[in-house]
Amino acid sequence: MPAWKRWLGWSADARGTLIVDAGAREAVMAGGRSLLAAGINRIEGGFAAGDVVSLSTGTGRAFARGLVNYPDAELRRIAGLKTDRIAEVLGYCPYEEVIHRDNLAVICRDEVAG
Repeated sequence: MPAWKRWLGWSADARGTLIVDAGAREAVMAGGRSLLAAGINRIEGGFAAGDVVSLSTGTGRAFARGLVNYPDAELRRIAGLKTDRIAEVLGYCPYEEVIHRDNLAVICRDEVAG
């Protein structure tokens, strides 16, 4: 694992948590995909764009961490929405991904979807 991903997964302080559905978890963990707004069920904590956040399915145990592209206030408005609706809701769409796969580190492969 590159040093960048080790820092992201285990050294950086997470500012918040994104609770995602089972499909988003599967896409990130098994598919190596980016996290999209549609897969987010709930946002916990306060953070800015560029901060590190944890991903969980609501079990209280994080399975991944990454750099978020949206601040918490905007993400609360678009959570659960398909990507093509982001511009409609926010008035702009700077990123299709909430967290791009290049900025994601899986930290727990045995986390059970919950």
